[in-house]
Amino acid sequence: MSNNDETDYFKIPLKFYNWSGVRITSKKIPKIISVYILYPMMIVLYGLMIINIRFNIDSLAKFIEVGISVSTMTIIALRKTLLIKNGSVYEDLLETQKLYWAYNRFGQAFESTQRKRMYFCLLVTKFIIGYSCVSLSYHSIIAPIIMHEMILPQPCWNPGNTTIGRNIIFFVENIFYIEGTSNFVIFDCLYFLLATNLRIQFALLRKELNSIDFKEDSEEKCFARLVKCSQYHKLLLSVHRKINTIYSAFFLLTYVFTITSTCTLMFVVFYMEADAALLGKSIFIVIILNTLLVMTFIPAGELEIEGEKLAMDIYFMNWYETSSLKIRKFILFWLMRAQIPLQMTGGGMLVVNRPLVLQAERVSYSLASFLANL
Repeated sequence: MSNNDETDYFKIPLKFYNWSGVRITSKKIPKIISVYILYPMMIVLYGLMIINIRFNIDSLAKFIEVGISVSTMTIIALRKTLLIKNGSVYEDLLETQKLYWAYNRFGQAFESTQRKRMYFCLLVTKFIIGYSCVSLSYHSIIAPIIMHEMILPQPCWNPGNTTIGRNIIFFVENIFYIEGTSNFVIFDCLYFLLATNLRIQFALLRKELNSIDFKEDSEEKCFARLVKCSQYHKLLLSVHRKINTIYSAFFLLTYVFTITSTCTLMFVVFYMEADAALLGKSIFIVIILNTLLVMTFIPAGELEIEGEKLAMDIYFMNWYETSSLKIRKFILFWLMRAQIPLQMTGGGMLVVNRPLVLQAERVSYSLASFLANL
């Protein structure tokens, strides 16, 4: 997204963002439809799914199926809510990308490595679109044809249990799954791209920092470059804070739902008899949520590592080669700021990093074992 980039890796999610109607710059009609018509309808449907729990507490299999539908709609509703709420923050983040340093700043080899990282994000985006389309086609078209009836993609309470009500709910659910697929691409893929691009900028900053030589260059030149690096570091930290502001609640919810879904799957597989449909749906949901967990937590962990590397690079600069007290003081105070852990948090309750992925699986297994012994 920087001015010197030949490839706009944000092109696909931004197209979806512009079409969605939730962007601040979206046209009036799509915005009215998305925010003022579909969003209230989504909340009503979400309420019907929650009410449906009380009618399915007599059977564990039905309760699990209804729980899956509520969890799925919760994530869909949360994505759209956060997109609407943080529209101005997204615009700031996208504008800031234009201030980023170009990938070719330190040679072709370095540029090629970084572009491969961004291209991988692009491949993940395309895979998500394809996978979502296949899933949507199965639930909306293939399943009703095979079963010769309108099967709801997710269980929902049908007031009066009428055929008309069932058809309306089927139609509305499919609308929200189509919209949910679009928001999935916008919300998750934008995070993946923003976090990866931010990591690359930290790598560029470290390269720039390591190229400063106090022994060979003049004090004025070294100090000017230090100030430039420090100001760029402040910019990157502000981007990191904005990303965390948007995704903090999503991190926490993804972590909790991954634990509960994986725990449910383990319980279904090892401790109860379940039909193939419930087992297949449980496996499907677990794969999606664990993929989301990896997509969200790994980039955050990589950013934390880059922050630690930057602090170490500042510490090991050859500042002792200069007699300038101003430069030494500047490095000292910059080091103090750089040593603050570059961590993303989930609702202020958990630190988002790579070890948390394995921790979620361990907690899931422990909970499944505990429930089996009740």
